[in-house]
Amino acid sequence: MIKTEQLSKVFYTEDVETTALNNASLYLKESEFSAIMGPTGCGKPTLLNIIGLLNNLSKGKYYFNGKEVASY
Repeated sequence: MIKTEQLSKVFYTEDVETTALNNASLYLKESEFSAIMGPTGCGKPTLLNIIGLLNNLSKGKYYFNGKEVASY
């Protein structure tokens, strides 16, 4: 089970603050298939990187099998 609540990811540089993901919530049950679709620049890779624990999130909660893993 994957559950996210209000995920947000902001990248910072010296001059620019870029919001790559803004308040994304989803719920996927065990053995359920899903597709993540959307236009260029809407945060699909960022969401997948957070779900795969490759990126930290800026705000929100991420649960995997009932355990909050956002801080891992």
